[in-house]
Amino acid sequence: MIVTISNEYGSGAHAIALAAANALGYRFIDKELPVVVAKRLSTSPEAVDAAEDTSRNLGERLISGLEAGTPELAFAAPDNPVSFDRDVFRAVGEAVREFAARGRVVLFGRGANAVLGRRDDVLRVFMHAPRDWRIAHIVAGLGVDDRTAAVEVERIDKARRAYMQEYYDFDWGDPCFYDLSIDTARFG
Repeated sequence: MIVTISNEYGSGAHAIALAAANALGYRFIDKELPVVVAKRLSTSPEAVDAAEDTSRNLGERLISGLEAGTPELAFAAPDNPVSFDRDVFRAVGEAVREFAARGRVVLFGRGANAVLGRRDDVLRVFMHAPRDWRIAHIVAGLGVDDRTAAVEVERIDKARRAYMQEYYDFDWGDPCFYDLSIDTARFG
């Protein structure tokens, strides 16, 4: 069985997904995915993250990718940032499918639910919570003020929605794209 986790920012999904993976004896796949993709594309994990961040315009993504590069990683700016974004998209899909082929994994984010689709061996989960609860959760967890937390909730949710629409052509958070939807404010 493969579990994919999508979530609204601040819903506490990361901790829940990690705990579920541990309880099931599954491998938790999150931060290592950009590392795998970066190795395949001979770039840095930061450049991969920058390419996936659709909340910024193309110029901002390119500059971020350039800033993330270090001589030790031999990162060179792509000649065509649009092509680089598509290369990242393809490499993420390949990596998600390879991790899923091993089974017994919890794949956190990265559009894994869209990459794998409606397969019998995939449980697609969406974790959400009311906006005010998420803001309070971020304030408590990160020690930021309410305004900062609210801005980040809007920015990150907007970016996730844009990413899923741009690359997979479906509405992020729409229940028809998930098998299970959990309100983490109610269930923790």
